[in-house]
Amino acid sequence: MNAIDYAVTVDNRPARSTTLEKCEIGRVGNPAAGAANARLNVASAADLMGLKDYVISENKAVVRNDPVVLALLRKSLNRTQYKLYAAQRAYVATNFIRLVDKGAGLAREAGDEELAAALQANLNDEIGMAADGNRYDALDHRQWKATYLRAIGIKADVKGFPLLSETRAHVNAFLEMEATGTMLSIAGTILSLENIIPLEYRAAVSSRDHLFPGIFCLSEKDDAESRSRKELARQYLNDHIVHDAKSHFPQLLQALVKYEGDPVAMREIRAGIDLVNTFRKQFYQGLGAAMQLAQRDMEYYTYGA
Repeated sequence: MNAIDYAVTVDNRPARSTTLEKCEIGRVGNPAAGAANARLNVASAADLMGLKDYVISENKAVVRNDPVVLALLRKSLNRTQYKLYAAQRAYVATNFIRLVDKGAGLAREAGDEELAAALQANLNDEIGMAADGNRYDALDHRQWKATYLRAIGIKADVKGFPLLSETRAHVNAFLEMEATGTMLSIAGTILSLENIIPLEYRAAVSSRDHLFPGIFCLSEKDDAESRSRKELARQYLNDHIVHDAKSHFPQLLQALVKYEGDPVAMREIRAGIDLVNTFRKQFYQGLGAAMQLAQRDMEYYTYGA
């Protein structure tokens, strides 16, 4: 029985994670999009649900029922499987910054300054823009991601990196949303991401710290250099768990709740939310299948040719 089978067949209850207590989390330092838009005028039971309840319930349905996420949470993966997850997960939304930037621009054009400000704050955080108006590499989330991946032996800048078909479909869906999405469908996409990412990364941190404690877990025995190196390696996942949930998600939600009285606007927002959930499900299904491959094949989709 492999790791994924074990995670699914033994117990469907969410597991408690002791790793998160030992390695505390804290801030350190397509065509599918078109199809979603085509459904905007179709009434549904979701019309009666508030925005916050809708995005939370739909996101939870993805992560709570997925075998890969459960395996991450329960620390059932081996190192090769985790690295495969980390490599493919790093590529699912390569245009995230551009997507947020476009959403902010569309909001400004539409005169929704509250939404524009929420998205701009998100963008500034991603690119390392500080309150003084200057950009710093030490605050740039792309640098954090590269440091995290390098810590487990993955090069983040490999050209022509081989993507699973489901990963590629996810990338293409987000590129399509960037190209054709409306202000509210893009905002719904970002809202969904800011809520689902902390749920995903909590599970990832559970396995990350279990499999690579010497790289990520802080210890009283660490000297200053070791502690600094670990904090930098931990920063990408840990910061997103806390900051997305406590800052970006509530800020963006507050900017969008004013549309709850407009059924057309709400369907547009939900189209973005649904896009994330649809392609996240497919992404994890593809990842789960890839985790059954031979070691050499898994490594191909982890490191490239």
